[in-house]
Amino acid sequence: MHHLIPLDIEYTYKNNLIYEIDINGIITYANLSFAEVTGFRREELIGKNHKIFRHPDVPDAIYDKLWTIDKRMKAWFSTLKNIRRDGMYFWSNMHCTPKYDKDNNLIGFIIVHKPASKIDIEEEIELYAKYH
Repeated sequence: MHHLIPLDIEYTYKNNLIYEIDINGIITYANLSFAEVTGFRREELIGKNHKIFRHPDVPDAIYDKLWTIDKRMKAWFSTLKNIRRDGMYFWSNMHCTPKYDKDNNLIGFIIVHKPASKIDIEEEIELYAKYH
């Protein structure tokens, strides 16, 4: 996977960003706002692993904890630093909801990003610092 070069420039946004992934983390849907904020065309996002947005400042332990199978079996909420295609970063309050088929088999997840508050960002930065 191509690694993006992080820049110390924050990108801010106002709209809700929505994307869906399958159980392997592959993007199956992205709304236009998500594409615009991440800097990718929607066609480029489909079929990519969602880790493409993982900012290198996010400690492995935090990222892995968010995406463990046990955690993914239920809805969860977290604040996370993400990276755009151009290297800028954006903070999101993320809500992840499991997606099931008609037979109640887990088939993926719906993830909604909303702009994070300054307090949420400060708390997350403190948490990241404990791991570095």
